Amino acid sequence: MGGPDAAAQPGAGWDEAQCTAALARLEELQAQIDNLRLAIPRIIEPFHRPPNPMTYKLYAQGVIGSQKGLEALKSQWMQHETQSVFEHVKKSFSADANLSESVTMPSHGWRERARKARESIKKTEGDSVEDIGATLTDEHLSQIIADFSQTHPNLKMEIRDDKRSILVRFLSGCVTLKFRIRIEREANGRHKLNAQCLGTTEPFLAITRCVASRPHTNDLKDLLDMIAAYKTVEGTSCAKCGKLLDNSAMTPTARRNKQIDSTGGAAKTTWEAFHEDCLE
Repeated sequence: MGGPDAAAQPGAGWDEAQCTAALARLEELQAQIDNLRLAIPRIIEPFHRPPNPMTYKLYAQGVIGSQKGLEALKSQWMQHETQSVFEHVKKSFSADANLSESVTMPSHGWRERARKARESIKKTEGDSVEDIGATLTDEHLSQIIADFSQTHPNLKMEIRDDKRSILVRFLSGCVTLKFRIRIEREANGRHKLNAQCLGTTEPFLAITRCVASRPHTNDLKDLLDMIAAYKTVEGTSCAKCGKLLDNSAMTPTARRNKQIDSTGGAAKTTWEAFHEDCLE
């Protein structure tokens, strides 16, 4: 898989990095499924103890944690990247149903391999992983926009210039924020995303600078989620310094996400507000 003979195999077409990333994604799904197998034992375990005031609380935590774990699995299962892996597998299997070589492939360790590969790429090319070989098909673009519109129905979105420009507008507090995303497609299939908060004064200029310094430069889903966070993040105090205003009397104009562990064992993404000067 991904070796020198991969290109000659019918329906292969993926390089080693793509295969490793796909196997890492499948390993993550398997880990979530394995965790859900323990759902019933976790739920009934409190009733195996002597009755005490914590029995119902532990039972409720087990039920809620299992529900969240199932929701996380469904969400990742339906992601475009996961469905692309399944589709590739179907096409490859249709072209060649001989799975004898797969016996030698390890079942675990792919997430660690993918992580090391990303770190290696980042060190050697000085660019974020999402930027390297980033591609955005019309199908993927439409799916991202549809998912975003469904999740954030109160945010007005317009698609312009033959899907090369996206406008997002909404009311944040007492201020109307307008964001424009430009999709620049290159001849080799890659793309670049340029985003700005429309306005010629502060805080709009500061928001544009903070959006431009985002970690995942060419990840459209991450960018749209970041834009939505300017409306959905509760409270405006800086997550780093804890203050409402910085030395320039500006409220936090940056949004960054982080992964937190949920009760069900799956990581959950949450967004926080930061002052521009408090960004690391």
